[in-house]
Amino acid sequence: MPLSVLPFLLIAAVQASTPPEPAEIVIVARSRRCDISIANRVLSNAEFKRRAAEWAAGTPVRVTAPPGADYRCLAKIAFRLADRGVKKIIFDP
Repeated sequence: MPLSVLPFLLIAAVQASTPPEPAEIVIVARSRRCDISIANRVLSNAEFKRRAAEWAAGTPVRVTAPPGADYRCLAKIAFRLADRGVKKIIFDP
C-alpha cells in the first residue's frame, strides 16, 4: 500500500469511531399540554414513532426544556421514549 493512502485511511478510521451527535428534542410546555418539537416544528405521533425507532437503534437524544417546564411533562416524554426502546436520553436545563 502506498504511503500516500495512509493519511486517508487514518481519517476514515477516526470518523467511523466518532459517536453520533444527539438528536435534539425541545419540550414545549403549555397549559394541559406537552409537545415534542424538533427544529421548531411539533412532531405528530406518527413522526415521533418513526424517529423513536431511529433513536432506539443507538442515537442519543438530547431533551431541552424551557424554563418553567413541568416535571410531569419531562417524565411523560422520558416514558414515551423508553416505551419505544430509547435508552440514551440526555436532559439539558
